[in-house]
Amino acid sequence: MKKFLLQILIFSILALTIVVISLEISSYIVESRDFKNSETESNTLIIKDNEQYDILFLGISHARNFSRHRNHEMIEYITGNKIINIGQGGGACGLNEQKFYLNYFYSKGNKTGKIIFVLSPPLFYSETLPVASNTFSEECFSFDFLFSYFNAESENKKERIVEYLRSKFSKKWINKKPFSKSSETKALKSLDQKTVKEGFTAASGDTLSVTRFEKSCITAEEIIQLANNHNSKVIFLVPPALFGKWPGHDSCIEFAKRMEVKYGCKYYDFSEAITTPSYYYDHHHLNSKGVEYFARTFLNPIIN
Repeated sequence: MKKFLLQILIFSILALTIVVISLEISSYIVESRDFKNSETESNTLIIKDNEQYDILFLGISHARNFSRHRNHEMIEYITGNKIINIGQGGGACGLNEQKFYLNYFYSKGNKTGKIIFVLSPPLFYSETLPVASNTFSEECFSFDFLFSYFNAESENKKERIVEYLRSKFSKKWINKKPFSKSSETKALKSLDQKTVKEGFTAASGDTLSVTRFEKSCITAEEIIQLANNHNSKVIFLVPPALFGKWPGHDSCIEFAKRMEVKYGCKYYDFSEAITTPSYYYDHHHLNSKGVEYFARTFLNPIIN
């Protein structure tokens, strides 16, 4: 019996060792391909050690869109600032995990002078983003990252970790290479109210959750406190949408006003700043022409 148990133990240790080595190798292969911020949706592939940035973008897809399609390089050129973008789109990341990413960024010895907190109402009201299991599917495996998340407060932590590990054995991950379109040229011709209404429901449900909003406000304030502890100035930016204001817009603005009084965080409401359909590739994401217009007209004056 003892011999059998010993064999089971040895087998388990060998199996675990093989799994860990496989995780390390698959991540090393992908990481060695040298990704730029505009060439991946991953954060661990672009967060290095002991780097100094002028601007860090944080939020959901409306934040990440400032780096996609070579928008990242364009905004750096327009503003003259070194930028990193840890925003996460694809319905994969809520506020709590954005806080985790920011803390991980700081833990690597990195610094940023300003944080552009892209204040999208769905980020505060969504019931699905906080429990998304695919949050870390694009991230490299490392014990540092894994243990940091083990020690972080989170919803749906077990499923998220399982998916994080499982994704490293997928063909999609192994074949991951730097890629970005030279620009996003798709452009809308008009506003479609039916599509907008369906988008509202998909983003925040049929009814806005006051409980979720209040919980999000607590997390967002913790992000401000984390930033302040690392001498980063938080600026709230409500992104433009072709339809203007999202459901829950006014509550988010009231929150931003409270944070301005309490912490001195400036806020800028650009929800209705761009109403030209040709500047959007869908009803709430700017195409590259729209991003350039926004960067020159609105973003650059804020940053500089």
